[in-house]
Amino acid sequence: MKFFTIAAIAALAATPALADPVAREQARADYHQAKADAIQADQQQANAQATADAATANAADAQAQANAAQANASTLQAAANSQQATADVAQGQASTSQSVASGAQVQADQAAATKQAALDRAAANRAAARSPYP
Repeated sequence: MKFFTIAAIAALAATPALADPVAREQARADYHQAKADAIQADQQQANAQATADAATANAADAQAQANAAQANASTLQAAANSQQATADVAQGQASTSQSVASGAQVQADQAAATKQAALDRAAANRAAARSPYP
């Protein structure tokens, strides 16, 4: 029994000695893997930051283009409004001219009717003056 106890104690004492180098190697491997993971995470972070910076720059460019397009649209809208106002004035002038022309046509028609009546009277008077019968 003494031998068995001594063998058991020796086995227990040997196990930590044998396990210690394995545990150390495992810890070293874990350390190196964690270090590699940290380097990879740093690279991924740097790549993500570069991508975010590029996206921010693209967004700023797009915003500048949108602002310029808005300014151009505002300028074009102002020009269109001005042209519409000019067209409205011209339409008003055309309507006024049309009314004046219509009035002048009425006067011309009346003058033509008066002229024709005068010509008819003159013809009747001439005929009466040439007629031997009073």
